[in-house]
Amino acid sequence: MATVRAPFDGRVISLKTSVGQFASAMRPIFTLIDTRHWYVIANFRETDLKNIRSGTPATIRLMSDSGKTFEGKVDSIGYGVLPDDGGLVLGGLPKVSRSINWVRVAQRFPVKIMVDKPDPEMFRIGASAVANLEPQ
Repeated sequence: MATVRAPFDGRVISLKTSVGQFASAMRPIFTLIDTRHWYVIANFRETDLKNIRSGTPATIRLMSDSGKTFEGKVDSIGYGVLPDDGGLVLGGLPKVSRSINWVRVAQRFPVKIMVDKPDPEMFRIGASAVANLEPQ
């Protein structure tokens, strides 16, 4: 019997073992989600970026309960995305589509928003949210 201690509080998901089984190197037996800090990634039009700065206040609504709001602030603004025209591709850039329902729109760039007081019962990785920024 072994005890596993995490370096932070969080949620154990995707548990792939049971009592009596052996663990081995390079084979994860679970995933640990850090619930201390939550971020929302929102894709904003390039024409809106001029008013967005690190620290810009934000209001966030989760699609799972749109009646509840959370406050946050912009943590960072993306400075590159993968082009969809076959141009230069750099590793590590996010892919953000420029088309919505066959209509070509302004390029969008990811804006990372840190949630001030997240409710760990409501936030989930990959969940949908709506973010409104309040530039000053």
